Amino acid sequence: MTRTLALAAAAIALIAGGAHAQTRPKPDDPTVPVAPVTYASPFDGYRTHADEPIASWGEVNDEVGRVGGHVGVLRAEERDAAQPAAATAPSTPSAHTMPPGMHSGGHAK
Repeated sequence: MTRTLALAAAAIALIAGGAHAQTRPKPDDPTVPVAPVTYASPFDGYRTHADEPIASWGEVNDEVGRVGGHVGVLRAEERDAAQPAAATAPSTPSAHTMPPGMHSGGHAK
């Protein structure tokens, strides 16, 4: 058993010694060729802020009322994201209809 361990240790030493036998260039040697350094700015592709057109408060208020309030706006965005644009038709909820999962206080159950 000791002989097996000695042979295994010798084999490992030979393998490890072979890896160190390769000479590496010195880092301060100016004659060693190196890859060219490239710089990529973190601002490549940056788009500046652009002001969005502002709708009148009356139009926005009417739209929020049409979709059923704040929760209706969020659900409409979820529906629009889940359906193709051509198949999306505006829905007009009843003024007295509560969204699913809501109780009369307007909060989720």
